[in-house]
Amino acid sequence: MNRGQNPTGGSPTAALLLGVSFFAVASYWPQVMGGTPDAADDLYTGFFKLMGGVAMLGGLGGYYKAWQQREKRKASEQTSGTFGEAAFATLEECEHAGLLDPKGLYLGLLDGQPLFYKGKAHLLLVAPARQGKGIGIVTPNMEHYDGSAVVTDPKGELAAMTAAHRRERLGQDVAVFDPWGLHGLQQDRINPLENLIAMAGDPAKQRGLTDEVKAIVMQLFPEPEDTRNQFFREGSRAIMRAVLLYLSLCAPKRCTLPEMWRIIANPKRLERTVDAMCREDALGGILADLGDDLAHQMEDNPDLFGDFRAGAIQYLSIYEPGGYLADAVSASDISLADLKTGNVTLYLAFPPDKIASHGAALGLIVNQAITAVARSKDKGEVLFMLDEFANIGKLAGLAESLTALPGLGVRVWMIVQELAELVRIYGPNTAKTIQSQAEVRQFFAVNSAELAQSLSRELGQKTVKTKNHNLGRSDTDEIGESLSETGQPLMRPEEIMQLGQGQQLLLVKGVKPILGERIPFWFVSPWREWATVNPVEGDFPNVKPLVRLSYELARKK
Repeated sequence: MNRGQNPTGGSPTAALLLGVSFFAVASYWPQVMGGTPDAADDLYTGFFKLMGGVAMLGGLGGYYKAWQQREKRKASEQTSGTFGEAAFATLEECEHAGLLDPKGLYLGLLDGQPLFYKGKAHLLLVAPARQGKGIGIVTPNMEHYDGSAVVTDPKGELAAMTAAHRRERLGQDVAVFDPWGLHGLQQDRINPLENLIAMAGDPAKQRGLTDEVKAIVMQLFPEPEDTRNQFFREGSRAIMRAVLLYLSLCAPKRCTLPEMWRIIANPKRLERTVDAMCREDALGGILADLGDDLAHQMEDNPDLFGDFRAGAIQYLSIYEPGGYLADAVSASDISLADLKTGNVTLYLAFPPDKIASHGAALGLIVNQAITAVARSKDKGEVLFMLDEFANIGKLAGLAESLTALPGLGVRVWMIVQELAELVRIYGPNTAKTIQSQAEVRQFFAVNSAELAQSLSRELGQKTVKTKNHNLGRSDTDEIGESLSETGQPLMRPEEIMQLGQGQQLLLVKGVKPILGERIPFWFVSPWREWATVNPVEGDFPNVKPLVRLSYELARKK
């Protein structure tokens, strides 16, 4: 403990006590000795009073100097911010930013208080598999968020646990796209071509029909980052575009993906379809022109045309009649256009072992759902919570439209295991665009050194004081101390990779970085009571709630 010192190096307390003692003794000395003091006695007592006064003044001066030293030390310990002023957000700052308003999407906790995001922009969550994304973020939001939602559900667990709550307490119309019949869930069908069929049947909208067909075919047969063999890909797409345009205009009741596969996979059926195209005058003869082009290719270079056809068949093979997806996409039990009414929840349930092979179907449905919501004139917002975002394939045109989508009622919450997945699917430039459009980014259980370094740089630097000690040259020399400033990362990469199991980094636009917490939904009341038993993991732990939320559920049917 540092003690204040007077100018001569003594203790100011001792000097003050000594001065008081001298002054008191000198003042009461005559009474103690008795008799009448003479001139010599007055001289001595006056001298000791003077010495006592000087000592007291010295003590008081020592205290003042010590106080000055303490104030200077405090001031010297305040950083100048020369090397940076990065800091984590406090709960008060989060409240000022509106992150404690429960009307938003649930993000996690800070100091035990739930954080919510009520903005309209997109969100991005990055965390490896089996690290609590489902129980800590996705499931809580399906319990909490009361608007329309489209949710990818890789195991079907989410629908099994939350569909009843959303239907019974939130008054939602619930649909489950579940071709494999997971966990005995309801099995609703969705024809992802319904937007196209509606457009083809409306003469006022037919001018945009060819562009719509191109967009759907690009989603069915996306362009990879590797631009080799583009000639063959475009040849396959030309066949798919022509057949799809024909079905939407001339056979809308048969306009399904299994029917597309049927036509293209059967040479004779394809030939008859091409002949029918050539006789049509729809769209001012555009359909006939497409039919003529295919007819000439079939006649002039049948081998090359066969290669084109094989490519188209490959990308449509997951919809082959008799397969799991065939019936599920052959009709619609729910209209994607109804999503914007604010009362529809659509779960897209897939077995984990089918995502790699059949995930493109999820991508197509999500793509068409986004299109339907964006075009709807109804007021309302739809949350697209896309777990396994990288495994549903490349969403054609997504990066280019992310800026406009929030204004059209579309908010996308992208969930990936690592940022490298975005780069792999969309390429480095588009991946950066996607990240830049996410106003909320969450990271936990970071296991990539590259990502940890990137986050450390983004968090910025803080200015810290360092103490330097001068020990002198001999044992009798006093130890000198000086302070200097240096820059230090707010979090080092290794600290980011060592974050605890219940911690996360939240980067919210316009707010300082948040070092937050996350807990499983069963620690929050009433979320645990609302969720039904997980059909894969079993019942939840019976624990005492750490957080209690209050709801007014007035929309119960």
